[in-house]
Amino acid sequence: MILLCAVAINISAQTKKTPTKKPLTKTAAKPNVKLAPEVKASTKADGYSTSKNYNTAIGVKFLYGISLTAKHFLKEKHALEGIFTYRGFNGLGTQIGISAAYEYHLPVNGVQNLKWYVGGGGHFEYFSFDDNLVDPTTTVGALGVLGLEYKFKGLPIAISTDWQPVFTFNSGGGFSAENGGIGVKYTF
Repeated sequence: MILLCAVAINISAQTKKTPTKKPLTKTAAKPNVKLAPEVKASTKADGYSTSKNYNTAIGVKFLYGISLTAKHFLKEKHALEGIFTYRGFNGLGTQIGISAAYEYHLPVNGVQNLKWYVGGGGHFEYFSFDDNLVDPTTTVGALGVLGLEYKFKGLPIAISTDWQPVFTFNSGGGFSAENGGIGVKYTF
């Protein structure tokens, strides 16, 4: 960059010198030449923009139960993700969860189309016990997100892995680290 500035200053200085006068000669008419419009370089970094990879994705996530997920980019690095989770506990009960998270995506240096993301949001969970003598519970909490996502070049597929710890506020409150998983999404 410094070298380019120095060359530009040198060229500018040379063009400001007083030109020597040439004798008047008959000049031929210049041909009518149209110059191509100047192309400006993009200021966006090569990587994860909604125009290059995707705007919206829907898919599944598994590890701690099975989840349906949808992600939509609001801006180049800013996305919203909604997650619906079902998890069965044999002999104990069934858990249903709904989460919404705001995520901020950044490129991983040296690996094209690989991004890491961080964010947070809200979490709602309903747990029904198999034993009819125990009442179901409902919890509300805050969700954190930390993950990696890779978008395949030329394919409408993205894969991800993330961890989504939850801190619940009611029913005694508490921390749960068993959220998140491995995801496969169809992108468009």
